[in-house]
Amino acid sequence: MGPTKAPEPDGFPALFFQKYWHIVGKDVSKFCLRILNNGDSFFSFNQMNIVLIPKTSNPTKLGNFRPISLCSVLYKVVAKTIANRLQAVIER
Repeated sequence: MGPTKAPEPDGFPALFFQKYWHIVGKDVSKFCLRILNNGDSFFSFNQMNIVLIPKTSNPTKLGNFRPISLCSVLYKVVAKTIANRLQAVIER
């Protein structure tokens, strides 16, 4: 996850979590584990913005844009953990 690759919808880039992990790490871990292990609601963080990035210097058609989704860091952590858990099951 790039530390400043794209701004997140919640306003906190990955760099914030990396730099202040000693302060927020315990709360982030608890939050993610509650979602993964207890099935707590993830609705408030399961929102993202879709942004169109121009492929050319003067885009004139929709095809000249590349869509990207801006997800929160917490969403990315939970999604990556789920993907890793599924990968262990799928590879059997």
